[in-house]
Amino acid sequence: MKRVLYLGGFELPNRNAAAQRVLSVAKTLQEVGCEVFFIGVTKQNDEIGKEQEYEGFKYLSIKYPTSLKDWLYIITKFISCDKIFQTNPDFIVLYNFPAIASLNVMRNCHKYGIKVIHDLTEWEQTDGYSPREIFKRLDTTLRMRYCMKKMDGVIAISRFLYNIYKDDVKTILMPPTVDLSNKKWNRNRDLSSNSPITLVYAGSPGSGVKDRLDLVIDAVKNRMNLRLRIIGLTENQYEESYRKPHVHYGNIEFIGRLQHIDAVREVCNADFQMLIRDRNRKNEAGFPTKLVESMACGTPVISTVFSNIIDYVHDGENGFVIGNDQTIDAVLDKVVGMNADEIIRMKKNCIETKVFDYHYYKSELEKLFD
Repeated sequence: MKRVLYLGGFELPNRNAAAQRVLSVAKTLQEVGCEVFFIGVTKQNDEIGKEQEYEGFKYLSIKYPTSLKDWLYIITKFISCDKIFQTNPDFIVLYNFPAIASLNVMRNCHKYGIKVIHDLTEWEQTDGYSPREIFKRLDTTLRMRYCMKKMDGVIAISRFLYNIYKDDVKTILMPPTVDLSNKKWNRNRDLSSNSPITLVYAGSPGSGVKDRLDLVIDAVKNRMNLRLRIIGLTENQYEESYRKPHVHYGNIEFIGRLQHIDAVREVCNADFQMLIRDRNRKNEAGFPTKLVESMACGTPVISTVFSNIIDYVHDGENGFVIGNDQTIDAVLDKVVGMNADEIIRMKKNCIETKVFDYHYYKSELEKLFD
């Protein structure tokens, strides 16, 4: 059995989206015949250096960097080569790893015939001129324009990233994946629609620069035949993030942060999830986990066009796409004109979509881990 060591800034067992990403890839690697061990980070002092297990995977957590010294170590090394070699890996997978640390790991591992793969899910944008932002911009540029092309393989989360690297390095396209058999998605429930039709937003909007929740609220606020439930932030947090006061509307409710399982339940209970983002390099390079989770729940999305979501969201069939000549208002007009049977049909189409199940990408990963 091949041994794979996964390294990166994920917080296991499930404290950030990165943890969900690496766990889903690891499940597919198991299908390929690999044993996966993780070394991530933690903010919990009692977990530092302690080997633990989650969903059958063993993992070790190092201290989340808090000081300048900590950050410099993470950026240049992340972890000592001795720790890496103690796990006796055949492959290393780096998750969105810093450039200098990536080159150091690769140089030392190649001496012993250990292949290094990069799991790439983002292309960060920084526009400021503070020392931190300048350094981060330099690190990102080095990673994306040089390091990736030196890897033994790249797992690209989006077609945007896949197209950049496919001609220079062995690259596969693998969006976020989930285990569709997990009961939390409640896929065997009797599908129904709500009255009024219920929209949901569940996530972290990224201080207003990622998800355009302000545009959603503006489009919904005067439509009393729609209800919007906002999961992940409070009304005060919305005002701070978007720098605008929120007027109370009877059809819009802020729920605040929920446990993951409760947020999933909210998505299951809704008729549509809202996914409104601007089109820029950051959003083009990434891929929305909330789209994957929404379709796993059987809840169609209403989304703008970014990344390669139109490979999976087919307008009027398993969701609605905003773009070109179709505005958010035009889509919401369609939604309020739908009857229960039409909404349930779209939900069934989402349930039938299997492209986000982790089993689906076994043959793709085999191309890298041979």
